[in-house]
Formats: sequence, structure tokens, C-alpha cells
Amino acid sequence: MFALVFSLCGCSGKEPAASTVNHASDGQSTTEALTGQGEITTEGLTDHGQVTTEVLTTTEEPTTESIVNTELVLATLNIKHGAEGLDTLATAIKEVSPDIIGLEEVDVGCERSGFTDEPAELARLAGYPYYAFSKAINLGDGEYGTALLSCYPIEEFEVIPLPSGNGEGRSLGHASIRVEGVLLHVFVTHLSYEDRQLRIDQMKTISLIMTGYDHYVLLGDLNSFNLEDISYLGADYYVNRPDRSYITFRRRDMAIDNIVLSNSFTELTSGVSERECSDHKLLFATVSFIGE
Repeated sequence: MFALVFSLCGCSGKEPAASTVNHASDGQSTTEALTGQGEITTEGLTDHGQVTTEVLTTTEEPTTESIVNTELVLATLNIKHGAEGLDTLATAIKEVSPDIIGLEEVDVGCERSGFTDEPAELARLAGYPYYAFSKAINLGDGEYGTALLSCYPIEEFEVIPLPSGNGEGRSLGHASIRVEGVLLHVFVTHLSYEDRQLRIDQMKTISLIMTGYDHYVLLGDLNSFNLEDISYLGADYYVNRPDRSYITFRRRDMAIDNIVLSNSFTELTSGVSERECSDHKLLFATVSFIGE
């Protein structure tokens, strides 16, 4: 694969900077970013594209001038390799307008999706200046895995293979993203569906990596058919959890997609988009972030 740098509209209020882009596969470091300027405008929702939310309150405030306190919209969406169309996916994303979104079941250069570089094309269509792709497996002449789209610069990106046994290979994408001068560690993944113990092993691996950072976010399709299992991630907060779950997998009415947070974040609102763009629903959360 090769570097792509071009201009596009997107990410209201953010000023993207130029970035060098590198690619690698099979567990090596890989970074991919786009540059551009402009603004996303979100149209009013139609009867076919509505967003439902639950509102929470918070009273946390910064205590010193050196502490950053800002709001972010985070999201995750399993795109089913774009089978319902990238334009439809981009519309669903723009309606919610997340600052950072994780994407699962993403193709790059695969025959079934017209040999499209889906992260690059969705970044262009939805208006994101930065993106990164995390390869999980080869698929024909192309690659298949997860991706991140970001309004903020992706300073570094690495691909970490996860234990996958005899099942389909899985990976963990790890982005270093600077928000208002504070470095966030944003992870994206799609865990195995074949075997519960394999998923638990993958969660334990992710926990060892993720919880070593002060400010972290995990976005992904965890295939957690039993929501009690997410406790193996050892995280501070889960948007989808046993006491409050959002159905995200349409075909089986399951809450298998999640946004996982360190205690640097406080949830303000969360919900799912009802726009049909995949066999999954887009899960989102607006969060307050406090960091030094």
C-alpha cells in the first residue's frame, strides 16, 4: 500500500495539519492520515434516519489552568464491508458527526467491495481529515480489518495481532491522537465470534495493553453475546453494559458493539442511530474529557 494525502471537507471547528503517511501489515506499525479543511454540516434527520439518546448529567470541572476539559463525540460502527453502500454509511456517520469513529469489517482492495480503499473513501465522503487502517487478515488480493476516522491528527498508529487460535485472525489498532494538547490512546478492534474463551483471551490481551495508559478509548465490535464478559477488559467505564444496553446487531437484537473508556471521561449522552446502513447500528457517546 502507499501514502495518500489529499484535501477534503470535514470536522467542524478542527484545524487539521499536514501529516506523513506510512503503511505496513502483519502486526507492524501502520499510520494513514489525510489532510484538509472545511466544515461538516449535518442535515435534519429524516423518517428513515433518526437518532435515539439517553442523557446523563455531570458536575466535573477542571481544577487548574493546566487541565483540559473538553467534549468529544465517539462512535463505533460495523460497516459489513460496505455492502449497503459507502454513501449510505457516510450519511449515517455525518448525522451523528463523531470526532472519532471506529469502523469494523472494513475492506481495502478486496474484489467483493470493488477493490475500494474503504477507509480512504469513507474519510472523503464523511469529511474526516485523518484515518488509519488496522489489517486483521488478507482477503483475496486485498486486506480486511478495522479502521479509525478522526477529526484530530493521528500522530502514531500501530497494528497489534490478537490471539486468534484456529479462527479468523483479529487485530487491535492503536492510535495516538492529540486532543487540545493532551495525548489520547484510541483503540479499535473486532473480536472473534467463534469461541467465548477465545474472546476472553483477546479481552485480557487488550486489557494489558490498554489499561497501561491514563487516557484511553476502545471502540469496536466485541461480539460479547454475554455482556457480563466485558469485565475481562478491566476498564473503568462501558457504554454498553449489563445494566444499560443498546441493541446494535440488528439480525439478533444483541448489544455486541461498545465504547469503552478510562476514568478520564464522563458520559454525557449516548445512543444509537436508527439509519439503516449495515446489519449493525452506529453506537455513539458524547463524553466530557478531562486530562493534563
